Amino acid sequence: MLALPGLYGDIEVIARARKALPALPGIAQALDELQALAQLAGEANVTIDLADLRGYHYHSGVMFAAYVPGLPNAVVRGGRYDHVGEAFGRARPATGFSMDLRELARLMPGAERKPAIRAPWGTEAGLREKIAELRRAGEIVIQSLPGHENDQDEFDCDRAVELSNGNWIIKNLG
Repeated sequence: MLALPGLYGDIEVIARARKALPALPGIAQALDELQALAQLAGEANVTIDLADLRGYHYHSGVMFAAYVPGLPNAVVRGGRYDHVGEAFGRARPATGFSMDLRELARLMPGAERKPAIRAPWGTEAGLREKIAELRRAGEIVIQSLPGHENDQDEFDCDRAVELSNGNWIIKNLG
């Protein structure tokens, strides 16, 4: 089995595996099934890694990952897991996949940042009233927890609520 780490590449890796791996019926059947699946992919770029150990240990057959140009991580992972139902008293054929929403979100164009007003964290009556007044006027007011004042990537806080001589005022930033 020292050949496994080198059995990586396009569909031709299956022919190399047939020569390098023991001629056992289970291995031959697995390679036949893998070849049939790879041929179903048509024009898609298929890469086979017979030593891939990522994923979950309940998989019972082929595992797959889908990648897109520009992202280093898979956006989809899945495979066969026929025996997972045994834990519940009933094994049956099954397939499934998961999508990595964080990776998919990286494909989206950046949203236009919305103008907003930053307000300090606090519960003072005057501050709460000023924030409510601004929101009623259609303004977006962001009140961040202490230490998180700059964590609003989707907003452009171009103004701030500040206490000046006992009054809450709006001050232009920048």
